[in-house]
Amino acid sequence: MKHCLKYILLPLVFALLACENEAYDTGDGPLSDMRADFVEAQTDADARMASIETDDGERLYLTRAVTVGWMERPDTVYRALLYYNKVEADGGAYCAEPLGIMQGLVPPVTDIADVKDGLKADPVDFVSSWKSANGKYLNIELGIKTGAVDGSYGTQTLGLVCLGVDYRADGTRLVRLALYHDQAGVPEYYTTDAYVSIAVSRLPIEPAAGDEVSIDIVTYDGTLTRTFSF
Repeated sequence: MKHCLKYILLPLVFALLACENEAYDTGDGPLSDMRADFVEAQTDADARMASIETDDGERLYLTRAVTVGWMERPDTVYRALLYYNKVEADGGAYCAEPLGIMQGLVPPVTDIADVKDGLKADPVDFVSSWKSANGKYLNIELGIKTGAVDGSYGTQTLGLVCLGVDYRADGTRLVRLALYHDQAGVPEYYTTDAYVSIAVSRLPIEPAAGDEVSIDIVTYDGTLTRTFSF
């Protein structure tokens, strides 16, 4: 079962694009019109990021295909926070000029009965939560404490556990989730951002109007529950 847990719970990884991230320029420089959107990023046959679809449903090809270290598979869709310029190409179409990227974590939802080692809930900082405009993701921004020992960073683990589904008298349902977080002894020297996207398609039910999804998050100030309505 330990092997299963390692498979179903994603390691905490933070990455940047091969493109250089520069300070935001408020003038007329190349970054003055920079956008930041959560996207589904599509890789090509060479495992390079070639196109994106934003949570608003806009599909854009990149001005150039780029290699991203954690996008390892060809012809695969990855979740990411993309920094880019929207530029006009030949023929009047628009493309995305990539500037920087951060990986979005999309862990599977694991039933509590399958978590034999117990639900680990080391604290995190809660920043914000929202539902994607296209309804495909429930998103959570977290602050994770991290640090290096002798120049080496340990691996933390984030995941999602389903505590159960409540069937209510009015016919609606409540999916109860909890954030799994194993600090794994990593020092808490400073805070870095992490973005977790819960794929609605991976929930134990297909949500209908009136259904809700709640998620318990253990923070340094206590347990916080965020609820998403459909």
